[in-house]
Amino acid sequence: MMLSPQYEKVRRLLLERRAETPASNDVEVLRNRLEAAALPAGEDVRTTAIVLGGVEAERVVAEGAENERALLYAHGGGFCLGSPATHRKLAGDVSRVTGCPCYVLDYRRGPEHPLPAAIDDVVAAYGALLERHRPESMLMAGDSAGATLVILALARLQAAGIALPAGAIAITPWVEYRCADPSYVERAEGDPITLVPELRGYQPWFLGGRDPEDPMICALSADLRGMPPLLIHSGSGDVMCNDAVKLAARARSALVDVTHRQAPEMMHVWHVFAGRVPEATEAIEELGAFARRSLAAAARRGSETSV
Repeated sequence: MMLSPQYEKVRRLLLERRAETPASNDVEVLRNRLEAAALPAGEDVRTTAIVLGGVEAERVVAEGAENERALLYAHGGGFCLGSPATHRKLAGDVSRVTGCPCYVLDYRRGPEHPLPAAIDDVVAAYGALLERHRPESMLMAGDSAGATLVILALARLQAAGIALPAGAIAITPWVEYRCADPSYVERAEGDPITLVPELRGYQPWFLGGRDPEDPMICALSADLRGMPPLLIHSGSGDVMCNDAVKLAARARSALVDVTHRQAPEMMHVWHVFAGRVPEATEAIEELGAFARRSLAAAARRGSETSV
């Protein structure tokens, strides 16, 4: 596959930056690096600080988004890094293509708050949004560790009998915490984003001594039956690429309606470069198409049920 010159340039620059950046096991250093690397949101994007179910969040709205809709977003960062600020551009792009205001959670992170604290926060925030919106007008999405939080929150909501959203989006999910798949070795050198030793360093921070395969905190062990339609994106240039394959298989075995696309050579969360890199713009547009289909299908089901 021919990659665009724009993608090749971004990948080269990221690899050079990674080579020049010393490794660290200091969570504050890692957090500050991610904050410093954040891209600005589009000029049509407006943000507002809010609280949802006791959880701080940021409402990110692109021009044209419809207020009667809502998309709850869990940012990535290995369950330990990241914030609404680091994901403002991506959230704005998601809001633009889905037509939904995007609610980006500032959930509790490890090591201060190991799992399941972050899952608790996603569930609480969803409950607060559910008081203002019909479930068929809602979506959930996340990237990397945030994608896993979305899956785990949905599993808990389903088990509790709470109405689920119209659909869910998992962007390059990290679900195999042990990093034991061969992809973590085979793609480590060429992956411009993820340092596997740092990933392994996050584990004691967010696991807090829990079994990494505990169904309460592991999407590959959780009961996924009854989940809404799920879109999974992954890139074959990402050390986590096979995590998405495993998650899709797990969801299909639970009879979930799953769409999984593995984009050749793409890096972790390449979507963040939408508007600058054609492959990223295409991926974001796919998210929008899935969101519109899911919302329309849920609205039809809601109308049929009410008749």
